[in-house]
Amino acid sequence: MRSHSSLFLLSFLLIDRSYPLSVDITTPKNSTCDAIFSNNATELSTCGPQGWTSEPNGRGTWDIMWSCCFTMFLCSWSSLCVNVPGPKDTPWQIFRRKVYLTALALLGPEFIFQIALSQWESARQSVADFKGSGIEWWTMTHAFYADMGGFVLKARDSEPFPINAKQLHYLIMKEYVQVPKIDERLIADKNKVDGMLRLITLCQTLWFIVSIVGRAWLQLAITTGELTTAAFIVSSVATTICWYNKPADVYTSEVVETETTIEQIMADAGDIAKRPYHHTPLDFVSRKEWPWSLYWSNWVNILRKMNIVIYLQRRPIDRFQVTVVSEPSSLGYGIFLLLTVIYASVFVCGWNYSFPTDAEKYLWRTSSTAVLVCAFLFWGTGYFAFSLYPTRLQPLLEGRKREKVVDEERPLPNPTWAPFKEQAKRICDRIRNNSVDRDPDLTVPLKAILPIYVIGVVYCHARTYIFIEDILQLRSLPASAYSTVDWIGFWPHV
Repeated sequence: MRSHSSLFLLSFLLIDRSYPLSVDITTPKNSTCDAIFSNNATELSTCGPQGWTSEPNGRGTWDIMWSCCFTMFLCSWSSLCVNVPGPKDTPWQIFRRKVYLTALALLGPEFIFQIALSQWESARQSVADFKGSGIEWWTMTHAFYADMGGFVLKARDSEPFPINAKQLHYLIMKEYVQVPKIDERLIADKNKVDGMLRLITLCQTLWFIVSIVGRAWLQLAITTGELTTAAFIVSSVATTICWYNKPADVYTSEVVETETTIEQIMADAGDIAKRPYHHTPLDFVSRKEWPWSLYWSNWVNILRKMNIVIYLQRRPIDRFQVTVVSEPSSLGYGIFLLLTVIYASVFVCGWNYSFPTDAEKYLWRTSSTAVLVCAFLFWGTGYFAFSLYPTRLQPLLEGRKREKVVDEERPLPNPTWAPFKEQAKRICDRIRNNSVDRDPDLTVPLKAILPIYVIGVVYCHARTYIFIEDILQLRSLPASAYSTVDWIGFWPHV
């Protein structure tokens, strides 16, 4: 089915499309522009705005919508590399999971890039750990395969569960398991990436980029929808680079057997393994919560209570969720922040674009600025709440704790407020930790989560308006928006 769909899409690339050899187009009868179009930006600027435009002699409104939507979908769908599914997952569940990730990529492509960057850093560290232990043949492909659930540990006293690269390295170093001998070619054989789909995506992306550059060079109008698509391409290219060595659509795992019981492995680890585990009994090896993972868990639990996402109640889990993100290094922080700034800055490029009304223009400026500012506020809030605040105000916090102990020994000056204070405390506790089992490791300080709620709401509203304006702007575009760049029409595209 995948090959048929790829051939169908490829057929579009082979269609002989007839494009004009200049940027001249015929103006529709309802247009206020009676001038003849040319490459001269001055002539084009004298033409009035146009509404829905057909495409016989140039590009029309439908062409603009189709190229933007199709390019964004290709970038979102083809760049995804989902993890190995559980043994009992149905094809429908696997497909639905990828649709969810595609929707996330459309709503926030920078979040998908963060996931890919985190997995790339984890794989890179895994290669260093294995090679440092004398396992020289361990590659980035092996590391990605392990982190996506490619290895399943089978012990006598437990159901099989997936182990990541760090956990596998721990088991090997403790001599609980043998080094799994899996050739990189075998992993490549499991890899079901659709090469034709990626080729089509590459051609479409290059055509779109050249089109945007050409329009800017010829001073032709660029729509906000095309600007949004360009931002998607920036994030998608970065995501694809990070996941270059990650296998895609792998459905089977390699079983790693151990003669040692899970109980014995945890007993040998000592106190660190005595706490209840969240995903698998080997959580003590690699689990480390950080601000972003706490935020994400909190948001997912909100969506779970709204019945938008399904909570994995099975323990140990039978698959790794692709949205689980480990803390990046300082380099990773810098790369992500740089990419996020570039991505958000693309929207700011439409600052002086032509909009149907002044209100829409100012809303676009506000929304594009909000997306850029939120990128800094997301990370700034985490740094303040988890690093700066505890470090700089630690003596003051300890003093407050001592005063609180003394105050609790005194009778309340007004017992009437006691029930309200208890109710407020319970509400705050539920906001701090809304996990199903009240996992203490998932507790978020109020000074972190409350600002993040506000920032998240502002960000979602800004992104929503950008999508809405991409459509609304089409009702009144500059005439030059329908002019074509003659020398890109011969590039294969859909």
